[in-house]
Amino acid sequence: MKKFIRIGISKPSTQEYREKVAGIGRRRISWGEWCILGFLAACASMMGAKPAAAQAAAQSAPLLAAQSSSPTHQSTKGLTAMSDDKRSSTGAAEMKAAQALTTKVLAIGNWTAKATPETRPPVMPFEARDTLRLQLAGKIDQWFAKTDGSGAVFLMNVTDAAEARALLEELPLGRAGMMTFEYIPMGPLWPLGLLLREPSK
Repeated sequence: MKKFIRIGISKPSTQEYREKVAGIGRRRISWGEWCILGFLAACASMMGAKPAAAQAAAQSAPLLAAQSSSPTHQSTKGLTAMSDDKRSSTGAAEMKAAQALTTKVLAIGNWTAKATPETRPPVMPFEARDTLRLQLAGKIDQWFAKTDGSGAVFLMNVTDAAEARALLEELPLGRAGMMTFEYIPMGPLWPLGLLLREPSK
């Protein structure tokens, strides 16, 4: 009696099939594949960045044009040009030009006899609000209280003591005659021009 042997591929069991499929999903990505993915992501980012940069440049163009035509910008350019035209090997021309500049005004305030412990409290809330408005308007750079309690000190963003006086006298304490100020125009530290002296050859 002949015996026959069945040759063929046996069908895997359901459990074995599930394990193989799960193994494919858990396959680790190789280093080369990570590099390719990173390169593609960088290219996509660069392609999207160019239109965004162009749009930002177009939006900022009117603002830059307005700044370049503003009086403040023009005056700064004028000062730079003046400084360039008056260069010297001794620093004398620069120091002379700096002495004529007023960049800020220091206002030192003092209480008057009208400012008593009884009269000040009702006025101070109005004084604080109006002073803050001047700072937000760019007229006051910094403000301080003197440690001895005798008044306030303002560093003003103005180039004329008369303008500083007009602004501070319109504050509630100024209108009530409770505080007076001493105004000191200030400018560049012009003696530093001595450092511009070039050594003799």
